[in-house]
Amino acid sequence: MRHTARLAVAVSTLALTLAGAAPAAAQSSAGLVERVEGTAAVARTAAPQGTALKPKDDLFLRDLVTTGEQSKAQFLLGGRARVTMREQSALRITEIPTVSTVEITSGILKLAVQKDRMKPGDRIEVKSPNAITAVRGTTIVVQVLQTASGPATLLSVLNGFVEITPIDPATGAPRGPAVRVSDLQQTTVPTGGVPTPPQPIQRNDAVRLDATFAFKLMPVATDDILKRQLEQAASDAQKAQQEKKVNLPVDEGGPVVSGDDIRARQGVPAPPAPPPPSRSPRGQ
Repeated sequence: MRHTARLAVAVSTLALTLAGAAPAAAQSSAGLVERVEGTAAVARTAAPQGTALKPKDDLFLRDLVTTGEQSKAQFLLGGRARVTMREQSALRITEIPTVSTVEITSGILKLAVQKDRMKPGDRIEVKSPNAITAVRGTTIVVQVLQTASGPATLLSVLNGFVEITPIDPATGAPRGPAVRVSDLQQTTVPTGGVPTPPQPIQRNDAVRLDATFAFKLMPVATDDILKRQLEQAASDAQKAQQEKKVNLPVDEGGPVVSGDDIRARQGVPAPPAPPPPSRSPRGQ
């Protein structure tokens, strides 16, 4: 009888433990942090005050990831794409069936998609404040430029082909036709405008830009620097919660890149991002 009672208590305890762990287990990982240089933080529903990121940490949908001064962060998105953020950048990961979106609100990132790991119909998008780019088996560099008239987007393609579509920042709806950009080309989407005709970029300039995404052996961040980064992450998360939620069109009006539009070319260095003198990009 006593043994039966102890067994009942043990089963009840295990049930309560599993019930408490269910919410965490139900939230599947959207990405895995691979490298951090300097300071990087994540703000999420469970930790809106901000938490420092370190290698092997999981990233979840709707996480807001930020990097501090002279910092970089790299993570693997769903085992299909590698995202590298440079200093003072902020992004969020969202997902709907077959479409993963990396939303960059400030700074600069490089996205490299592994085409052989993409399933038929899968698509990865990079959304900036005024444009959205559909990617399959392609490497791109996207930078948000802060201009006098508002945020603009500079897109540089490393290899393959993509399509970039200007969008209305308030609604997320397309506000013009998509523009096709090939490898070692770049285009700018000005605030309220359409993408400029793609322009070629020099390979030497591409090499120099690619070097800016490289990781170095940096000293461990001090407590004071880390504290400022966490405070900034919490502030960014609070601002994001106050923004109006937008449902972006996916199947109708959104950019779609078919398999015929993509041809991966290996070993080509990343393109440069030289903004016009009138612009003042963050993180430079």
